[in-house]
Amino acid sequence: MKVSVVLPVFNAESTIERAIRSILQQTFADFELIVVDDGSTDNTTRTVQRMTSMDDRLRLFHLSRSGIARALNFGIKMSSGKYIARMDADDFSLSTRLKQQVEYLDTHTDTGLVSSLVRYKGDTVAREGYATYVNWINTIITSGEIQHKRFAESPFSHPSVMFRRHLVHRFGGYQEGKLPEDYELWLRWLHHGVAMAKVNDYLLEWHDYPERLSRNHSHYAYERFFLVKSRYLKLYLKQQFGKLLPPLWVWGAGRVVNNRVRYLKQLGLTIDKFIDVKLRNDKGERFIHYTRLPAPGNLFILCYVSDRRGKADILQYLGQKGYNEGVDFLMMA
Repeated sequence: MKVSVVLPVFNAESTIERAIRSILQQTFADFELIVVDDGSTDNTTRTVQRMTSMDDRLRLFHLSRSGIARALNFGIKMSSGKYIARMDADDFSLSTRLKQQVEYLDTHTDTGLVSSLVRYKGDTVAREGYATYVNWINTIITSGEIQHKRFAESPFSHPSVMFRRHLVHRFGGYQEGKLPEDYELWLRWLHHGVAMAKVNDYLLEWHDYPERLSRNHSHYAYERFFLVKSRYLKLYLKQQFGKLLPPLWVWGAGRVVNNRVRYLKQLGLTIDKFIDVKLRNDKGERFIHYTRLPAPGNLFILCYVSDRRGKADILQYLGQKGYNEGVDFLMMA
């Protein structure tokens, strides 16, 4: 078996048939579709059972309510494919998705995970923030861009990825706990040197409903993301600098930034200075105006500014000053 598509589902009676049909109608045929019903209480199970008679590539498994990470790990355990593709019950895979992603992994043998561009299917006015996020991830395509942007936000739509099965055995599968299981996996595998990229084509329609798990579950709260990224940031800095860690400067100030920086302090990292756009009467020089930045090479900047316009201005300014992303600074929000 070339590909195993793993689709966990909980109470998705209104969308599950569409999601399954989008996989069964793929132009690439050498796959199995493993649906893991995570304790649904609506008509989801009956719908999937009915569809199993249509195509013997569709397999249904049942779990008591355990959560998406455990359902995913179970689905991977039950699978047999060389490649594992993710799919969600809310979404729709375009007909050439599996074909293009398989061809990419077959051709790029040094790449461990491949994603794609995604089309946002939701209310772009009421859900402007999410729509903007989708626009952003569609600009992060190459392996280098994914490496550098990994700490800003999760660079992938989870149901858009396909990865090599052996990575699960080598570096572990989804971590079960109070955390965003997909983002933690990307950061862990990237830490271990797994190259990731995207097919530069729209292969998934990402449907955004008010009841979508990533909108409502506490595991996907902003602070959970910052806790996870702080842990892997510390590992990243150790990889880059060893024991000779340069002074860490944080670009940003205020209550929100302080709340997010506290995770770094809890991990034993020391912040030397804060960079701000405001002129401050700070005799201890704890805060420094951005126009007083020294030349790159003797410090490392962590930018926690979350305003998208502000982030773009900071990226441009640091580039003009000779700072290189991933070498001299990282965007953390």
